[in-house]
Amino acid sequence: MFLGLHFLFWMESFSHTTVASAMILTALEPVFVVIGAYFLFKEKTSKVGIISILIAVSGSVIIASGDIGVSKTALYGDLLSVLGTVAVSVHMLAGQELCRKMPSIIYSFAVFLIGGLVLFVYNICTNVSLIQYDIKDWWIFLLLALIPNIFGHALFNWLLKYVDATTISMAILGEPIGAIILAYFLLGEMTTVSQLVGGMIVMISVMIFLKYKAAELEKVMALQEKSNIS
Repeated sequence: MFLGLHFLFWMESFSHTTVASAMILTALEPVFVVIGAYFLFKEKTSKVGIISILIAVSGSVIIASGDIGVSKTALYGDLLSVLGTVAVSVHMLAGQELCRKMPSIIYSFAVFLIGGLVLFVYNICTNVSLIQYDIKDWWIFLLLALIPNIFGHALFNWLLKYVDATTISMAILGEPIGAIILAYFLLGEMTTVSQLVGGMIVMISVMIFLKYKAAELEKVMALQEKSNIS
């Protein structure tokens, strides 16, 4: 249900604000996940992790600092993006618990089915057409189903069995960079100096975080090996 709400809020935000402005708020996902993981699972994040998260968020702020709208329409789009980010954070936290109890393919099937039903009900209630679209639009729908879902969310669901939701959320922070690049080539949205600088900061912080988590995992595995040998 929360994955469906994420798609609903976040996709709608692009109708009211720029790609950069909508993407900046997705950088808040690891913050929401860290807070949720602490209260739900009592997971603590190290100082290195917290610092890298704050650096990544600051980089994302820089990326879209010149694009955040001040009009009511743009602010509405920003609000929708925040709601979408909160929704996907809840989805990730729930997935972290469930993916360790069942095969990821079963979990993904159930999540995509329920998420699709949420959007279906919304479209029916708001009289949105379900079939009257051009052939080009249907090809785009197919690509959205294959790339972001199969190679995106389904892959994340599989990873939740092996790593925590916070790590995956940090890795997703590279998404604004790709989105801004694609927006330039496909939508003609110009890339600013602030977006380039902020993008570098985001990528560096993500690399620091993932490198730290890898080192942390190696230590845990080494301790387990010593314990098994003993």
